[in-house]
Amino acid sequence: MAHVFKVHVMLSWGEQRDYLVANDVEPGLEHRLATRENWQEVMRGALINVPVAPYLPSGEPLPPMATAKVIDVEALPADKMPKDLQRTRSQFIMADIWQNQSSTANYNFLHHDYDPASQKQIRADIDHWCDGVDTAAVSAETQARILTQKKKLKKELAKRVD
Repeated sequence: MAHVFKVHVMLSWGEQRDYLVANDVEPGLEHRLATRENWQEVMRGALINVPVAPYLPSGEPLPPMATAKVIDVEALPADKMPKDLQRTRSQFIMADIWQNQSSTANYNFLHHDYDPASQKQIRADIDHWCDGVDTAAVSAETQARILTQKKKLKKELAKRVD
């Protein structure tokens, strides 16, 4: 792969973050980059699932997930890949699609097989992006889950040092 792709996203609670695009999405973006002048349009404004806390070395539990809105996408040479960025999940819906279908249809595609709490956040996010619904209550629960996941990571890393 000649490039990796970094997306700049907005979470429903206003936070902005950068992620690397999921490995299995990269070949399609690489093709678009090589064949289209406006290759970024497939991602700009898209809704995409992202982990909002770190993965644990043990692999369990998975971090909380959310559905973010892509602000921009950038192609980087593969040898310049940032090592500190998490990867998005593979599920995304282009802006032209999600803006023209119901929030229920968008949710049915994006909720995947995540745990119920992540599905609740994804539902709130989609309602926010599609209908302007306030996500504060659900996002507060997710923020607590993020802190819990970070504490678990710290504990697992401390065990590895011992």
